Order: sequence, then C-alpha cells, then structure tokens
Amino acid sequence: MAENTEWGRLDLNLLIPLNALLLERNVTKAAERLVMAQPTMSATLARLRRHFDDPLLVREGRSLVLTPLAESLRAPVQTALIAAREALAAGRSFDPATDQRTFTVMASDYASTVLLRPALRGLAAEAPGVRVTIEPLSADGLSLLRSRRSDLLIWPLQLADPELLNFPHAALFGDEFIAVADKDNAAVGDVLTAEALNSTPAVGVAGPSRPVSTIRLNEQMVEQPVVLTVDSFTLALQMVAGSELITLTQRRLFEHFGPLLGLREVPMTIEPPKLNLGMFWHPRDVLSPAHQWLRGRLERQAALR
Repeated sequence: MAENTEWGRLDLNLLIPLNALLLERNVTKAAERLVMAQPTMSATLARLRRHFDDPLLVREGRSLVLTPLAESLRAPVQTALIAAREALAAGRSFDPATDQRTFTVMASDYASTVLLRPALRGLAAEAPGVRVTIEPLSADGLSLLRSRRSDLLIWPLQLADPELLNFPHAALFGDEFIAVADKDNAAVGDVLTAEALNSTPAVGVAGPSRPVSTIRLNEQMVEQPVVLTVDSFTLALQMVAGSELITLTQRRLFEHFGPLLGLREVPMTIEPPKLNLGMFWHPRDVLSPAHQWLRGRLERQAALR
C-alpha cells in the first residue's frame, strides 16, 4: 500500500519539464525547449520545488545553477525518460515519416562536417518528427554512452580503449592526415621531411584525450613545435590561413575547407598517419528500430566514398 500511495503522489508528467530545467538551467530556455509558455514552466518549477522540498535552481551572479540535489537528479531523470520511451515503443517498428524521436550524437567537428552533415541532409522533410542533437567530444564521452545519455559516439577506432571496444560498434570509413600550409607561405617548401615537421611552427588540436601534435609517422615519432592550440580541426585550418604556420588535418576536411581558405597540401616524405572512423552505441540499442534507422543512414553515407 505504501508503494501505491507514493505512486499516487507522483505526477510523472513532471519528468519531462524537470529534465528540460536540469539541462537548460534556465526557466525561459526550458520553456522554449518544450514549446511551453514561460509562466507555465515557472509554475511547474514551483511544483517541483514543493515536491523535492528543494529550490533545484538558485541564482549565482547573473545566472542560475543547479543545487546539489538537482545535480544528483540529472542522470536518473534521463534514465527514467529513456526507460519510459522504450516501454511505450515496445514491439513497434520505426517509421521516420511519422514517428518522433530525439537522438544525441557525440562527434568532432571533422566527423560532423564530413559525415553527419551530408547524412542528415533532408532530415526535416524525410523525418519531420526526428531531432538530432550533435554534441562535441568530451572526456566523459564513455560515461555518457554507458548511461545512454548519448545515442552514438563517433570516434577513431585506433584510439578506442578496450572498454569502449566492448560496446557494439561499426567501422565507417578511412582517412589520412596531411600537412597543410597557406598557399603564400614561402617558408614552407614543396615537401615536408620529418626534420621539417619537427621545426616548422604549427597549430595543434587539443582533443578530449590527447593533442594532435605528437603523431607517429611510419614508426617515427614527430613532435611539432606547436605555438597555437585550438579545440577543433576546422579552427586550426582557419588559423593557418594567411599565417606562417602549418597543421596536420584530415584529408576529407581539407577538401571541404582548404581551397576556400587559400590553403595547400604539403606532401610529406614519410607515410601519413591513417584514421579509421567508427561509431559506438549501447548494447540495449542494438535491436532498436529507431537506432538501426539512424545507424543505417550514417553507414550509407560513409559508404559513398
């Protein structure tokens, strides 16, 4: 009876606005996220505060921050919403033309440009109820995947640690790193040797686990003299444009932006490092029709080149 009493007191309709408030940490933005009037969201927050006997959001300077209790609710609330979605979808197929689903994909700017952008082109017309949130790679990517707060992680297979490789995954496509300089950079010759790579000022990219400034080229370690570090390969290309710097970037990304930025590839006398991109997902999503649809869309795009 006690359990039934607790269920009777709990309004499960509050889970969705609670999740929005925990994610946005802002009443107005949470209301916009759910296409809800701001006064309605304010009233909902008041109900949640009474339920938990906690303010949940408190002002700190000019913004709102989560209380410790609210922080502790983030993961279980998202887990509860995922479980509810699965229960309601049990035994159903997925029709992108009529069904609704939100996916979260973690990917670098490189993967977003060369894979996700073309793969998701036409999504609004073909799957009007589907929403995709692309989030940058982060140090807690594995944790987000494990808790299913992320549906897919796009990550190089050769950089995946053993724990990540235990998750279901699929190879997408291969690429290689190339050296890039401004087309008017006379200080960089027609060819870069290992010695030149070790001495030419460069832009490095700081990823979530390691910087792409020290690489192994044909069993030879090359450590570039990085004078500028950025957080994305696209920004690295922009920094090289019109400068005396070089950078190492993926060939496919260079093909997208290099000519527009006035950059040129500088051949290296040593074999360039290879890249094999893969996608990883949670074991419980292996047979999910919606998840299979998204993975299939990415795999078809990856197979085009």
